[in-house]
Amino acid sequence: MEPNRHATLLQTVGEYVSQKKGDNKDETHELQRFVSWCGPNRIIADISPSVIGDYADSVAGTGTRPQAAARLQEVRKFLTFAFKKGIIEVRLAQHVRARKPKTRSGQGVVQEETQTQLTAEGHEQLVNELRDLKSRLPQLSDAIQKAAADKDVRENAPLEAAREDQGRVVSRIRDIEFILNSAVVIDANDPSRSLTVKLGTVVDVQEMASGRRATYTVVSASEASPLDRKISDVSPIGKALLGRAAGHEVGVETPRGAARYRIITIS
Repeated sequence: MEPNRHATLLQTVGEYVSQKKGDNKDETHELQRFVSWCGPNRIIADISPSVIGDYADSVAGTGTRPQAAARLQEVRKFLTFAFKKGIIEVRLAQHVRARKPKTRSGQGVVQEETQTQLTAEGHEQLVNELRDLKSRLPQLSDAIQKAAADKDVRENAPLEAAREDQGRVVSRIRDIEFILNSAVVIDANDPSRSLTVKLGTVVDVQEMASGRRATYTVVSASEASPLDRKISDVSPIGKALLGRAAGHEVGVETPRGAARYRIITIS
């Protein structure tokens, strides 16, 4: 069967997830963020290495953000799948690299304090996810101990699987804790928020060329979910909308060229 060179990013992620064994929620969550950042309807074959590099930088931040390498690994595996399937012709996976920490001569790593803005809903979701993940740790520990009871650990697939599962859970816990430790919950009742697009704003936009309308909620990268029409504030369209008011037109650069949107309403 000929590969679909016109497949969208969201379609390809769906195919990738459907062919994987098991239900890896951590990986699916990371791929959702990747799809939201790039745009779910973007043709994956049109994505350039520079776009992948920009995404890697957004995940790695200043280079001090924990678990950036683990998060990028999930995207790297997906892009490798797309290349092997012939859906993309460029080895985009090799451009998924975590940025190295910035250093000063004789002073070591430059530590930068950053704040993460979250909606109240997004904050609550992360808190609940963190609680659920921590509740899984005792079960995972028991599974490792039971699997390790098999003396032949060289070919102990259950032990390897249990350790990998524990590693993913611990990685996600650290990631969420880092976000929550620097999180600022936005005030949805602030009257000034309705004037321009900010984090948590619901935006109704119209594409100028086609006339199609869509409604998005602008959220942080950790809350992004393309299936729920939640777009990240660091995605191309999210960045273009920030700070704009109803009636404004914004330009968004895509691999297929520039697109323009008019903001109809914000709330």
